[in-house]
Amino acid sequence: MAVAIFTLVSEERLHDVLETLHSFIELPIQLISESGKLLQSFGESTRYCALLKNNIFTNGECLQMHLKAGQRSQALGETYIFTCHANLNHIAFPLQSHGELLGCIIIGPFLMDVPDSTLVSGVAESYGLSPAFSLELYDELRSLQVIAPARVNHLSRLIDHLLKPLLPTERALLLQSQQKLYQQSRINETIQMYKEQGISPTQSYLYQKETELMTKVKTGNVKQSKALLNDLLGYVLFSEGGKLESVRTRAIELTTLLSRVSMEGGAKADSIYQLNSQFLLMMNQNHTIESLCFLLQDVVESFMSAMFNNANQGNAYIREALFVMAERYAQPLTLTMVAAEVRLSPNYFSTLFQHVVGVTFREQLCRIRVEESKRLLVSTDFPLATIALSMGFADQSYFCKVFKRITGITPSQFRH
Repeated sequence: MAVAIFTLVSEERLHDVLETLHSFIELPIQLISESGKLLQSFGESTRYCALLKNNIFTNGECLQMHLKAGQRSQALGETYIFTCHANLNHIAFPLQSHGELLGCIIIGPFLMDVPDSTLVSGVAESYGLSPAFSLELYDELRSLQVIAPARVNHLSRLIDHLLKPLLPTERALLLQSQQKLYQQSRINETIQMYKEQGISPTQSYLYQKETELMTKVKTGNVKQSKALLNDLLGYVLFSEGGKLESVRTRAIELTTLLSRVSMEGGAKADSIYQLNSQFLLMMNQNHTIESLCFLLQDVVESFMSAMFNNANQGNAYIREALFVMAERYAQPLTLTMVAAEVRLSPNYFSTLFQHVVGVTFREQLCRIRVEESKRLLVSTDFPLATIALSMGFADQSYFCKVFKRITGITPSQFRH
């Protein structure tokens, strides 16, 4: 009987990719089928794992746990960092077709800190291990590779970038589905907020929200513009009773407004007229509320791209700075360092940054770090202190303080 995953990706190609990855990261890698069967393996099993399998666990138990991690990574739509029942860290990557998990890739085990006796004592207490056996396990821990949390985060991204081309169509569909679900969850949160606050729908409030969106679009911040768009859409659905035609009407109005703003921001008129015509035509096609809301995200991004691709040199400096911040947020980054990267004096860079982005350099860096921390809070069980350090915060206390100031809730509340 043919293995399902090999009907989409050849066994030889998977072998070549995983063998190359193993030779680079020097961590064990396993390919597991949708039923939990080991299909391919690269790298020797650790002595620590071998001792546990010979005395406590079975290989089947480990494979089933890894398969569950693969299912979790499928639900997340990305790599999933997890800790197994032996207190060792791994990374799971899903292989799927049309929403069906066909297998998963497991990278690990590894540690994220120098091993201490607590790693073994937890297992020893749970399974009643003898002191002599516990000591033997502890000795074997030292042979495991130790990777700092920040590097694990980057390794997870590297694995995602390397493996997702194996099933490009499925990954693209999954990413789009994930983005749609995220947008709808943000819109639903906004609707619930308005209901709880008992706000009465008014035209002036809608105008205020539209003005806020246009102002943010002018700064070139795509993420914040999308957040305001979702807030606005939530208000429209709340005030109009979730009617499709009401959303369509607002979508057409917003498209017209955005086209004007982009031309005022320096975009070429002919390209804006063409974009405007295309989007208006698309909006009059058959849509669900969800698909229409998602189309509006494309509208915002497209008009912003047209505007800032033709923007002045000042905005170009800030775009370069934002790229540096997005790539190196986990490092001890300062305004002076980034100003030097974009070849500006610190004082001028500080003034230009706040003018274009709308907030100070330090505030924007905190926002980037908080947004990145959300992924780890949801997709891993790392302690808050570990996440704080991997995001570039000095300590857990400061991380929690900044997180609550920006999001309104604590990291622990967000995680649960």
